[in-house]
Amino acid sequence: MFIVKRLCVFTLYDEKGASSRYRIMMYKEKLEKSFNISIFHFWSNKYITKYTFNKKKYLVPIVLEYIANILKRLWQLYVTAPRCDIIFVQKGIIPGINRTFLTHLRKQKKRIVFDVDDAIYLKKGDNSDSIASQSSVIICGNEELASHYKEINSNCVILPTIEDTRKFRSYWSDTFDNKILGWIGSGVTLENLDLIVDAINSIVELHPEVQFHIISNDPGDYLERIRGSKFIKWQLDSYMSELSRFTVGLMPLKDIPINYGKCGFKLVQCLSMKKPVIATDLGVNSQIVGRAGMLADSREEWVEAFEELLFHKEAYDECVRNIEDSFLKEYNFDSIASRLIDIINDS
Repeated sequence: MFIVKRLCVFTLYDEKGASSRYRIMMYKEKLEKSFNISIFHFWSNKYITKYTFNKKKYLVPIVLEYIANILKRLWQLYVTAPRCDIIFVQKGIIPGINRTFLTHLRKQKKRIVFDVDDAIYLKKGDNSDSIASQSSVIICGNEELASHYKEINSNCVILPTIEDTRKFRSYWSDTFDNKILGWIGSGVTLENLDLIVDAINSIVELHPEVQFHIISNDPGDYLERIRGSKFIKWQLDSYMSELSRFTVGLMPLKDIPINYGKCGFKLVQCLSMKKPVIATDLGVNSQIVGRAGMLADSREEWVEAFEELLFHKEAYDECVRNIEDSFLKEYNFDSIASRLIDIINDS
């Protein structure tokens, strides 16, 4: 008789938290076919969409939610989790508390899967090393992360962060004539745009029809600093439509330690939409870009890349063909979902 294993998933955020959504929650339908699954998030969607942008203003509701969430999580850890066969931890257990709360589960021989997609070990007060030491396996978003956690736990596997490519297909179209350079991301990574301000202003001066779109929760001061720029507020139900208008997607990265742990997700989103990309040659970027775009570091290289992909149709079309022939096969939703299930199940 086949017994379905019980899987308990702990995330820091609900579906509007990018790391939780793209690393585990978007696979829920697939996981339900293999496991009896329960998913518990720590922070609410309101925390993500409202509180985080003005923590001083919302200090009281944040504190109240934090206390309530700690109590709920402790109940989940000590009452619900022991009834499960596999415990999946995405990024952390209880933010701000160094204890892992996993010792009792480890003693009960539970399989503990720890997933991490960012260089959180560089952050003050992070306890991911302790979680890694108590885990059965660590799933890392790239080789840089794996090289760190392998020093703590040798059982590390790499699984890229991807989009649900099945949902992108209806948006695929040739947008060469749009002449839109685009960037998508949260306010936390917005400062990387400093690297391309001058380059975008230069290409807009040469070609006034070029636009620069920022899809984010906050544009900072870049609408004033970058000519031809437009801010589009990120919304879960509309970001794919807005992303589909890009001609070329951009991912500049400053040369700082935390950026080496980035999983190139901005590139993954644009390439999943079949848009050529331009990126800084840092970390995993060059591996993801491959022949689907161009790498650039200096201002001159960025301007040259803009010219090549915005105004040379053959170069643009070749990148699209390479996306279809290579990227979409390697970063396919169904194949990555199958690998994730195998890792969780230890098969």
